[in-house]
Amino acid sequence: NSLETSENLSYCFPVYRGLTLRLLSSQTDKSGRLRLDTVDDLFNILQLRKKRKERKAPIRKKQAEPEIIPETVDEKLFLTAVIENKMAVVEKYLSDGGNPNVFDDFKRTALHKASFKGNVDIMKRLLEAGANIEDKDKLEATAVHWACRGGSLPALELLLNEGAKFTSRDKLRSTPLHVAVRTGHCDCAEHLIHCGADVNAKDRDGDTPMHDAVRINRFKMIKLLMMYGASLTTKNCVSTVSQNTPWLSNRLVNVKCK
Repeated sequence: NSLETSENLSYCFPVYRGLTLRLLSSQTDKSGRLRLDTVDDLFNILQLRKKRKERKAPIRKKQAEPEIIPETVDEKLFLTAVIENKMAVVEKYLSDGGNPNVFDDFKRTALHKASFKGNVDIMKRLLEAGANIEDKDKLEATAVHWACRGGSLPALELLLNEGAKFTSRDKLRSTPLHVAVRTGHCDCAEHLIHCGADVNAKDRDGDTPMHDAVRINRFKMIKLLMMYGASLTTKNCVSTVSQNTPWLSNRLVNVKCK
């Protein structure tokens, strides 16, 4: 019907509001009340009121279903729960005497996985249960490396506050700072530097964090490293940073690190 159509157009498209008002005014009496000449008119008004209420009614979010805890939690389910941040399942496994240092085929422990995901509450529970903070995976990366790879500053802060080393090296002799630079996590990199990380540390190929930042064009990271005194003349196994990047100073003028 025309009244309902005009109401919908007015709601969806503001340009139709004037037309709608003129249409409604033609259907009102001298007192401003709508004329109810037929039963259809009454039905139309009721439908319009119903639509208004539906638009104004807040959308109710579905409540999260309670987490189902299995009677027994094996190591595989435990590691999955750590990644998915399912505290109840993790708690069940640990309360049943499960080993918090269990690892997968790549020797990645529960703490490695939680650090990467930034699941801080899970990390705290694992550490309380005796998780080894310096355990290494097959590539000799520690939980600190994984926190930097995942970009979780709260996870990194927790590990360092609990005594984790920011000087640990993986199989490629990369420090956590190298990892933070490669993955582009400025906040993690800056926190490591504030804690004393060496901005000129070299990996197996002689690359410093600055070499890595320049190689993959992480301009914000480059400026951050320069601000904290990173060298542009340190040589790796091939050349210095400045030899490969004569354009570097011009590109950094307007770059700011968050």
